[in-house]
Amino acid sequence: MSQVILFDLDGTLTESGEGITKSVQYALGKMGITEDDLNKLRCFVGPPLKEQFMAYGGFDEEQGEQAVAYYRERYTTAGIFENKLYPHVPELLEVLKINDKILGVASSKPEVFVKQILDYFEISQYFQVIVGSELDGKRTDKAEVIEEALHRLHMENERDKVIMVGDKEHDVLGAKSCGIQCVGVSYGYGSREELEKAGAVYIADDVEDLGILASPNDEETTEYVESVRKPLKMRRKKAGKEILVMKKSSQEETPSQPVSGKKMNPVWFIWRLLYPVLIHYGVSVVVIISFFTYFTWNMNRSSMIENPLVIQEKVLNSTLLQLMLTSVVGGAICFWFYRKDQLQRKEGTLGKGADFVWSPPVVWFSVIVLAVAGSQLLNDLITIFHLNDIFPSYQEMTDVAMEGQPMWELFLTVGVLAPIAEEIIFRGLIFRRMRDELKPVTAIILSSLAFGLYHGNMVQFLYASLLGCLLAIIYHRTGTLWTSILAHMAANLWSLYGGVWWSRLQEILPLGVGMGIFIELLLCVIPAYWIFANKRK
Repeated sequence: MSQVILFDLDGTLTESGEGITKSVQYALGKMGITEDDLNKLRCFVGPPLKEQFMAYGGFDEEQGEQAVAYYRERYTTAGIFENKLYPHVPELLEVLKINDKILGVASSKPEVFVKQILDYFEISQYFQVIVGSELDGKRTDKAEVIEEALHRLHMENERDKVIMVGDKEHDVLGAKSCGIQCVGVSYGYGSREELEKAGAVYIADDVEDLGILASPNDEETTEYVESVRKPLKMRRKKAGKEILVMKKSSQEETPSQPVSGKKMNPVWFIWRLLYPVLIHYGVSVVVIISFFTYFTWNMNRSSMIENPLVIQEKVLNSTLLQLMLTSVVGGAICFWFYRKDQLQRKEGTLGKGADFVWSPPVVWFSVIVLAVAGSQLLNDLITIFHLNDIFPSYQEMTDVAMEGQPMWELFLTVGVLAPIAEEIIFRGLIFRRMRDELKPVTAIILSSLAFGLYHGNMVQFLYASLLGCLLAIIYHRTGTLWTSILAHMAANLWSLYGGVWWSRLQEILPLGVGMGIFIELLLCVIPAYWIFANKRK
């Protein structure tokens, strides 16, 4: 990696949104504009203030300067301290200095405020240069700030040795206009989408991911990056607690749009996890009642007297069609909530950053192989331990639902629609919302148990919990819900059509099932490397 690293301040080193937005709110009030929703003012975090005031309020240049003056009335006394370091920033800076990196700060915030904030958090000693804008409005453009930093470091003729780190597109574009590359951070106030579009060479999901900056050169492997992260984790334990702000926010957050980084109300958090399942369950109940009503309405009264269970049999025989309708309706409703969450993450008002949009082709292929091998391994273990014999109700229910059903209906329902609906609910909503508030490992385990419990019987609980754990890990590591949907489809389709063929093949293999399990484990290990170990730069 580059020898000289320039950091942005707001959204990269410090979480300063509260102080900035409240000071902007104060300034707009002075200018005759009332804005009660601080989330709408988060666009002021990062870009030059005067230009942002002019764009937001439709001000001319003179009015923009007056708005900045009002902003500073509040910011210099209160807003500057409504701020906190992101977790593990001091540890990161220490690791970078140990690895002989030259560090600097290049911010559009006035330089006097930048120095005051860095001194307050006791991290100014890590930086060789600290550059910001001037109070008179000069040097507010990001490119101008970066150029000044390069000048003070005498690096104008060695730009290939310098890299910028920032959270907004103007950081990336400013760096590019100065001829240097930029690393984006998705935990700040910009979205992953805007950073990728602007041309960031790498996007870090958290401060620990910035450990890659300690690498001596661009050819270093993932193993080196992980070795850089270990000192961060060790120092975190020694530190005892994070370095936080002086003041807490007095702004009441609305439950529908919690500000990123704030702890959500526990009751609201639990409700956000429950209602996607309740939606799916409620839709299934309505569908079953509709089928029961339909069959009752069209049934001859004398036939019902002769065989009172005929309605029940008809309802059971249409289980697959019921699942199809439930998946379409329930999945569509939950997808609306999923998209709403994603939009809020892109805006920075929810969670810990937006998801990826795409993954490399090798990851997609690896996901399919891992899902097929993993699902077959689970089925073989269920057979070896005779769980279907111990808990026969699952097999009996499956036989009733699947036997004699049209091939297209099985493929469409079990292989396509049900996986999409379940992934939207249990990974896209439940797991992702847990991950916003909990550690990833905790979110993976709890969401997987919820997925298993929803399937209702012991065999499916064990199978679905373990498969759900794999799917949650895939989603977490690849960063896109589409990979877990593809994996779920592959697992279900293999169980429908490939399992019988594989069982016959095992009969002719040396050592039979034992050899089959060995092959399955091998097929799990190879794609798992590409998904989990081969982290993209």
